[in-house]
Amino acid sequence: MQVTILFEKITRVHSEILVLGFFQDVRPISGYAAEIDWFTNGMISSLIQENKISGVLGEATLLATSKVLTPKILLVGLGQKRDYSYKILQQLSIHVLEILARLKVREAIAELWGQEGCSLDLVCCLDVFLQGCIGSPSHVTQTEPTEGMPALITFLTHHSDRIKEFTHRIREYERTRTQPPSSGGLSQGLGIRRAETKR
Repeated sequence: MQVTILFEKITRVHSEILVLGFFQDVRPISGYAAEIDWFTNGMISSLIQENKISGVLGEATLLATSKVLTPKILLVGLGQKRDYSYKILQQLSIHVLEILARLKVREAIAELWGQEGCSLDLVCCLDVFLQGCIGSPSHVTQTEPTEGMPALITFLTHHSDRIKEFTHRIREYERTRTQPPSSGGLSQGLGIRRAETKR
């Protein structure tokens, strides 16, 4: 699996699917989900008002739109903001990877959850997300570690000033996690791609 960090307007990114989150107890919704909501004339807000989605932890809704370059959106419930933690983020990352595998998604752009008014450190959020991805049960049960998993995940961030930190952490994580097959550990090192900082 290749991982990269991207600083870009959400309307300019193109992939198979966008993975965005929203909290159950934050209204109006915030972050990238709010931006998509605006560009789709309130598509997400309407679903919330109609009680079709709520943001409860682990809730996953697949949406389609022609208003942005990436036509599919996986909207994930983050639960209560006051309860949000690194442990929940890790659980969500595993959950999302399993959904993407079932959808046979090869490339995805995912929001780096935790950047919208949370007390969690963003670099730690990236680290936890990566640990959750690599630790997914789907990886353990498959003959090929990356079989069924996306070939490329791009994490989207509003924080251009932390791109170097994010990139460094991914590289550091690759060095510590990549092991030769003979060691008995997982050998699916993360391929590092160039981080972009366009606006």
